[in-house]
Amino acid sequence: MKNSNSNTKLILLHPYIQKQGSSNRLWLLAFVSFFTIAFLLTLVYTRESITAAASTTLTGPDGSYSSGSVIGGQPLPTTVINTLLHYASKINESYHMAYSELKPISDVLRKCSSPCNLLVFGLTQETLLWKALNHNGRTVFIDENRYYAAYYEELHPEIEAFDVQYTTKISETRELIASAREQIRNECRPVQNLLFSECKLGINDLPNHVYEVDWDVILIDGPRGDGLDGPGRMQPMFTSGVLARSKKGGNPKTHIFVHDYYREEEKMPGEEFLCKENMVEYNDTLAHFVVERMEENSFEYCREKKNTLMRDS
Repeated sequence: MKNSNSNTKLILLHPYIQKQGSSNRLWLLAFVSFFTIAFLLTLVYTRESITAAASTTLTGPDGSYSSGSVIGGQPLPTTVINTLLHYASKINESYHMAYSELKPISDVLRKCSSPCNLLVFGLTQETLLWKALNHNGRTVFIDENRYYAAYYEELHPEIEAFDVQYTTKISETRELIASAREQIRNECRPVQNLLFSECKLGINDLPNHVYEVDWDVILIDGPRGDGLDGPGRMQPMFTSGVLARSKKGGNPKTHIFVHDYYREEEKMPGEEFLCKENMVEYNDTLAHFVVERMEENSFEYCREKKNTLMRDS
């Protein structure tokens, strides 16, 4: 009878070998865990940094804090934000300027030396646009409706607006221009302080500081210029011409834009007080004049004399 254990082989594993395999697995697990945690921490930190860069806490002049969008480390100006919101909501409305009219004004404002002084007659669809385009300068608006001017300032505190009481009527255009010609050496002279003027076409009831500013650009887009009982734009044109010729400092040239210049009621006072010789561009309904400062003893608005009163209505 054969021994049943004669072919049996006994295999013994050394304890060191078992420990070595378990140790390698533990090190591998620890290595993977470390890099997983490091990756997650990096991801969270990066996300927080991006969020902080997109929205930052800003300290205002009054010590208050507000959160706002940041571009290039500077807060987006309130006027730009309001403009974007305004045009996003009003894009389908009518009674606004065409691109061919907006572009020449925008080009002049872009080239205007900073700080640029812009005077605008009329609160219109483009009001916030003019304020935004003249971001680093001073922009003042003049409107015929005192309640609308006050409402607009309340709605947009960054807007500086004043109301004026116009005393003219479109039906009196020829009569008022003839009267101004007769008084060209007295009350209606081209170089004067309008605060003390009694010329019927002069605007003299604005705040004093408005007359002290050397305006670089003037836009005439108001008041109402249609209907015989409307005030027309004779007073803004006369006043703008006097302001430009009476400048004490700054750029000796003033850019004056007149909207709706296709109407005879705009062309007559325009050629009389801004002068056809000073027109540098006429695009559809927008006329662009460049009027230069004059000596105090000058008593002629235009070098080229033309009798605009003889035209038919």
